[in-house]
Amino acid sequence: MLNPWLALETGADAAERSGQVRRAHEEFVTRGAIGADVRHVVAESWRRCAGAAVEPESVAGIDLADADLAAYRAAHPLARVMPLFRELLGTVADDGAHLLSVCDEHGRMLWVEGHTQVQRLAERMNFVPGARWSERYIGTNAPGTALAVDHAVQIFTAEHYCRPVQEWTCAAAPVHDPRTHRVIGAVDITGGDHLAAPQSLALVQATARAAEAHLAELAAGGGTSADGGPVLNALGCDEALLDTG
Repeated sequence: MLNPWLALETGADAAERSGQVRRAHEEFVTRGAIGADVRHVVAESWRRCAGAAVEPESVAGIDLADADLAAYRAAHPLARVMPLFRELLGTVADDGAHLLSVCDEHGRMLWVEGHTQVQRLAERMNFVPGARWSERYIGTNAPGTALAVDHAVQIFTAEHYCRPVQEWTCAAAPVHDPRTHRVIGAVDITGGDHLAAPQSLALVQATARAAEAHLAELAAGGGTSADGGPVLNALGCDEALLDTG
């Protein structure tokens, strides 16, 4: 695989690959063995999960809700770029039957938005605002793993460590404070197997870069008008261009 952060090679059969990974996951959780067909980033994540004693049947816990969650979100620096996230990914999520989510640097979900029916399904695994989605709590998943390795990544079906999440595919990228370069959270799109495509990873990477650029501009006292905001343009199967006007 040329890009180790992508879940599928070009032309790969998603159903066949999902079966391979599901068997590999079962082998790991029962015997601790990892085969050569498991991506390195996933294998390392599974090892971290096992080391942290994450249970494969775990569901994410919720530690913030209602007024506490609202206050925490309002004070978080990513609140300043939520309009940008919605502009770049919100319509894509709603039209494409998947979700836009944003978490803080600890993997706590701050916003989960998008297709209504998909949101209802995601609620069954507590993929909701206020829930903890770091690897430590819910195992391998795109936002949690992106935070753990500080890199954009796709996680495909049974690459998720916890079985309640294995029907999903997601792509996430970390977002950094442009002044300190510290990770302050991650932006993610979550849905079905169709997200195991190079474009989804390129999209979240470009969106994270746009957010960092906007935060830098805000820190410098600048701003962008609604008409002059950034636009994402697809360049090919695994690349996106951010046009800042």
